[in-house]
Amino acid sequence: MPSLPADRRWKKPIPPFVFNRDFERPAFDDVATLAAAEVTRVSDLAGRMYTCHPAIRSLVAPAVPMCGPAFTVKCPPGDNLGVMAAVRAVGRGDVLVVDGQGFTQWCMGGFELLKYARDERGMAGLLVHGAWRDVLEAQAEGLPVYGLAVSPHSGPKFGPAEVNVPVSCGGVVISPGDVVCASAEGVAVVPRASAAAVAQALRGSPGGHGIEHFLKEMDEHVAAWLQDGSGT
Repeated sequence: MPSLPADRRWKKPIPPFVFNRDFERPAFDDVATLAAAEVTRVSDLAGRMYTCHPAIRSLVAPAVPMCGPAFTVKCPPGDNLGVMAAVRAVGRGDVLVVDGQGFTQWCMGGFELLKYARDERGMAGLLVHGAWRDVLEAQAEGLPVYGLAVSPHSGPKFGPAEVNVPVSCGGVVISPGDVVCASAEGVAVVPRASAAAVAQALRGSPGGHGIEHFLKEMDEHVAAWLQDGSGT
């Protein structure tokens, strides 16, 4: 009986496998400043456009904070050939960002991939717009894993994929070198071009403006409403 071909798709895509190995990363000191800050503060400074939808959450409990430049990979839904290539090239301190197009019926990878990327490449953590598996093993190892869902089934490895291109995750476009900051509060992204400015703002006011000062500002807003006749 003849063996079946490994790739049994009835329509094979024409776009090629793209692998961009080099991209500009933000300054180490700026990443360190972002890593030391609360994600809520980073989100306030980066803005709503760069804060992931809350459906993106920690898949391990308790959440393990992570922060680092994005090393991105875009894959067909459920196909993780691109992830296999990315874990061999992700840089030290990078966050692996996997755009699985929100597909959660099966996973984009498991614990062994993450352990390899951490131990051999120095990866800081994972952000996946899709599902992952083996989260209890990742939890036991203290590996940061953020995504949409957990799913036990491992899908195909057909490809193609695109490595280090702009991707979409939780409603945010993430480019290689953008800084991904995540904690139990959620995920905020700082565009690489703005990393220095956001870090400088954090250094200038690391603790925010304080609740008492904030409430006084709100008192002034309320008073203005009452004084101009718009309130009673």
